[in-house]
Amino acid sequence: MRTSVNPTEYRRELKGRILEVAMYEFKRNGIRSVKMDDIARLLSISKRTLYEIYSDKQSLLLEGICHEEKRREECLHAFTTRKENGALNVIMEFYRMQIKEFSNVNPVFFEDLKRYRTVMEYMRSRHVEQQKKAVVFFREGVKEGFFRSDIDYDIISRIGEDAIRFVMESRMYNEYSLEHIFRNIIFLFVRGFSTEKGIKLMDRLLEEGGGR
Repeated sequence: MRTSVNPTEYRRELKGRILEVAMYEFKRNGIRSVKMDDIARLLSISKRTLYEIYSDKQSLLLEGICHEEKRREECLHAFTTRKENGALNVIMEFYRMQIKEFSNVNPVFFEDLKRYRTVMEYMRSRHVEQQKKAVVFFREGVKEGFFRSDIDYDIISRIGEDAIRFVMESRMYNEYSLEHIFRNIIFLFVRGFSTEKGIKLMDRLLEEGGGR
């Protein structure tokens, strides 16, 4: 006796596959070079089926970015909730995750993003929220005695993000290992505003494997 497939469950599973394939192709080849036809072909589904779920490439791209961001935040939240992980551990883990995640992304992907207004508006709004969260972690680090209290952490947060962006856009990871890049970013930024107590913890974390 054949078991019928729940249409709602099938559609949910198909949406997940579409997002996974589409984001992989966008990041590998650039967004503009990947057509909706290409995505349908890779999934062995009709264009009609694809357009029934996503009306255009921008809506597909936006949901893909939202989905990946949610998954990233869940991973960082799980790391944050461990009792042994204070603000310094979390910030180091954040930088490590950023470098690892973006190392396999074609820089053309970031350039192509600028052409999608709705996506850029969403990313700008999320960027503001993320900066606020980052500053909260920095302040927690001050309370814990790991970070200096005489630093403007809003400026630090913005400079740190630009550093990650530069690493990705310049493809620095083709010249140096991700671990080497990570260690140098940590030394340049985090060590600079850490207290003596923070420096000792940071050195220990780096010896143990980059904050893990």
